Amino acid sequence: MSQDGVIPLVEIDSLSKEIECIMCLNTANDSRMCIHCSVIVCAKCIEIWISKQKTCPHCFHPVQETDFVKCRLVDKIIEFIEVAKSNICSNHAKETPRVYCSTCKKYVCFECIVTDGQHVDHDYKYIDEDYRKIISLNHKLLGFLRKRRKNNQDNLTTLELSIQVLLNDHNDNINRANTVQQTTELLIKETQRLFDNYQQKKQAYVDVIKIDEMIIKDIEQRLSESQNLSDQEEILQILQEHIPSMPE
Repeated sequence: MSQDGVIPLVEIDSLSKEIECIMCLNTANDSRMCIHCSVIVCAKCIEIWISKQKTCPHCFHPVQETDFVKCRLVDKIIEFIEVAKSNICSNHAKETPRVYCSTCKKYVCFECIVTDGQHVDHDYKYIDEDYRKIISLNHKLLGFLRKRRKNNQDNLTTLELSIQVLLNDHNDNINRANTVQQTTELLIKETQRLFDNYQQKKQAYVDVIKIDEMIIKDIEQRLSESQNLSDQEEILQILQEHIPSMPE
């Protein structure tokens, strides 16, 4: 770190390398860290990787997606780097921007004006310490806003997952209800079939009973009036017509 508290660009670049995703080689987006080797990757990169491979892309240890945990330290480092870069001249890594060039609409250092002569005829104004603090605060608030966006995105993903689970449960309930309805309809049909069958049997019994009652009444009348063998033989013939086999 320089005497005026500015971190050299080379150190910032070195720090940036440490939080690169080993897969896409960019600054890790929604960073994840392997619990086995601590390598840093983007959440999306590792999601795609694990859908095809079941090992860590760095240490090759068998893994699943839950083996890559959220690394909040990386988010803090990214926020820190953004603030640090705002205090470094883009043309002179060791210099701090102290002037705002209105013509170029960028912050420059004295070297840009005096040595390089790039902004000599431009309109510019000096940046005082309070203004620099505001710039730093803006970057800090921007980092907070990005973090809040990320948290909301995570909450949205969780909510969408909950909605999907709810929809799946709802569909399962509908399927179960349909199955119950179909089963109920089958039971109703079977009950109706049995009812109709029993009704037919009932009617058959009623008809047979009526016939038997008529025959019994006739036979009783004949027996009471019978006077000879011929009458008894006639009665026997009637009974045999209605009783196919002799009961034991």
